[in-house]
Amino acid sequence: ASTDALSLPGALNMYVTAKGMRTSAPPHTDRQDVLVVQMEGAKRWRVFTPPTDGDVKPNADPFARGKGEDSLPLHTLLEGSEGRLGSELLMDVVTREGDVLYIPAGFPHTTDTVEESNDVDYDTSIHLTFNIDTHVWDLDYLAARSAALQRNKVNDSLSPQSENRYVGKVNQLPQNLRSQLVDALPLEFLDIVPSESPDFMKGIAKQLAKKCNLVDEATGQSAELSEASYVEALERIHSYGSDILDVHRDMYLAAVEEGRLRKAEDAMTAHLKKDDGEVTMSNERMQRLSLFRVRPFFEQIESLKKDLYSWCVSGESIAQESAASSQLDPNWQFTAALKVGDEVEADLGGAFFAGKIAQVTGNTYNVVFFDGDRENGLERDQIKLLNPPTAADEDEFDTTGMTPKEIKRMRKKMEKKKRK
Repeated sequence: ASTDALSLPGALNMYVTAKGMRTSAPPHTDRQDVLVVQMEGAKRWRVFTPPTDGDVKPNADPFARGKGEDSLPLHTLLEGSEGRLGSELLMDVVTREGDVLYIPAGFPHTTDTVEESNDVDYDTSIHLTFNIDTHVWDLDYLAARSAALQRNKVNDSLSPQSENRYVGKVNQLPQNLRSQLVDALPLEFLDIVPSESPDFMKGIAKQLAKKCNLVDEATGQSAELSEASYVEALERIHSYGSDILDVHRDMYLAAVEEGRLRKAEDAMTAHLKKDDGEVTMSNERMQRLSLFRVRPFFEQIESLKKDLYSWCVSGESIAQESAASSQLDPNWQFTAALKVGDEVEADLGGAFFAGKIAQVTGNTYNVVFFDGDRENGLERDQIKLLNPPTAADEDEFDTTGMTPKEIKRMRKKMEKKKRK
């Protein structure tokens, strides 16, 4: 329901804590925005503004502070804005049954269940967290910027040393700029259809370009990408995010279906229960445990992530295609290079006839016409190219002296190499 309501990939966690715990969760930050819903009992929450020590600890992931090898002790957070972390206490509240609390990604927080009054009547604190996973799935401006730069083969001045784009030079940017850059894309981003909402996409592209220009000013880089390049990157991120969202939906529907199936199975096997009320779990049902059930979905997600990366680092961007077109010779129809398969018109004694390039041999060309006839050894100025050429890519090769069969074999070989 949360996934459909927000049109964003998400997750739900449940936390159960005994009363009287001085530290239920030590200070940490999360990669996702969190909506906390207190279901039972109470819990104290202390939430702080994000640390500003990025220049001191640039390799500390702002969305994973207090985790792994990173230390985020409470006393340093409580030092305030003049302290080592530069964080300030934002709120100190106790959530009780029915209360809802929102904690943005990257905001340190810690919890306990120590009540000042002993009159509070509960033994256990239970709360749910709805995780809004924008940063987890690259749905932010930093990811869009990275995709646009990689696609256009522009060096990234913020390029991290690891796969984690949230560590390194990005944390040495001015705090306000870094916050803008890691901000999530608009909430309705995956709710729209890009082809039907060009103004919406251009609006986000302008915001992205503005943030990128500020980064260029701060780092001395000059990317100068076109609006079309930013829109292209955003459209690819949208496609990827939509696919990730679909996988999440399928995964949760599979869980719902499993719940229904178990109820049906329990009803059918009720007569097989032992005296102690237990029933043996079958091997088939064991294979449907969530540990095994989610594996195919995770594999789909990994495949989508690899596809996005491949798109970013390979292929030809809109900007490159545009640049290639703008550099065409005004007389390109009679001067541009020809290759096998190009649609052309050939001059046969003063009249032009439609055909295709069948073979390139040195500086002459063999053309096959629509009726099957061929004309060999035509000069370049006898042939009119019908469609403007695009920039050559790695799939093109010199066909001089090659037979059609050899050309076909070479194309198959290159296609195999491309798939590896």
